[in-house]
Parts: sequence; C-alpha cells; structure tokens
Amino acid sequence: MVQSKCGALTQSGTRCRNKAIINTSRCAKHQGSWSSYGVEQRKKKEAEAKMRKLRKKR
Repeated sequence: MVQSKCGALTQSGTRCRNKAIINTSRCAKHQGSWSSYGVEQRKKKEAEAKMRKLRKKR
C-alpha cells in the first residue's frame, strides 16, 4: 500500500508534499490540534512536562 500525500494548501499556494499520517488525510503539520493525533501528541507533551516538574521539586 502506498502512503498518500498530505495535499494541504501551504502559505506559498502550493500543495503540501509530506506523507500523510496513516488513516488520516493530512501530515502532522497540517492535521490540527483537534484531531485524535493532535490530542494524543498534546497529552504526551503535557505528561512529560508534568513529570519534569515533579522531578524538579525533589
């Protein structure tokens, strides 16, 4: 199976040529924070920040 291209419109007016995330139609840059992928990434970053803060307190 060939992985599809993102195809989102960029600021320069051309189409994005990055590979799309599997089971979605956009790449990580154009996916948006509302998607399941964006939410997953945000939760991961928040958890890492929380652990750094806890380690710093000790």
